[in-house]
Amino acid sequence: MSFAEAVQTMAVPLRLWVLWLTVAMVAVPLILLMFRATRRDGVIVLASTVAVMVSMHALYQAVGFVRLLGLPHVVIWGPLAVWLAFRLRDAALPRPARAVMAVFLLTICVSLVFDVIDVARWVAGARESMLPERAG
Repeated sequence: MSFAEAVQTMAVPLRLWVLWLTVAMVAVPLILLMFRATRRDGVIVLASTVAVMVSMHALYQAVGFVRLLGLPHVVIWGPLAVWLAFRLRDAALPRPARAVMAVFLLTICVSLVFDVIDVARWVAGARESMLPERAG
C-alpha cells in the first residue's frame, strides 16, 4: 500500500488536515518567494517541505504507517517553527507575507503537538500500525 493510500484510510477530519498541510506546504513557499523580503524564507520553507516529504515517504517504506512518522515533522519543522517565529518579529516584512508566514507557523505548531505525542507514544511502545484492520 502506498503512503497516499494509507492516508486515505484515516478518518475524514484527519484526511482534511493532511490535505490542508499539503496545500500549505506548496502554497506558502510560492507566496513567500513572490516578495523580495521573504525570498530566503520561501527557499527555507520549500527546502523543509521537500525534506519532510522525502523523509516521510522513506520512513513509511521502512517502518510502515506507525506513529514514528511524526519524527520528520519534529526534526525538520521544530527548527523551522523557531526560524519563522523569529522572522515574524521583523516589522519590515510585507503584511501579506507576514500573514502567510503566521498561518503556516500556526499550522506546523498544531501538527507538532500531535507529532510529538505520536513519537513519544511510539518510543513508549505503541508501535502497532495505524492502518485499520481491514486496510492492513
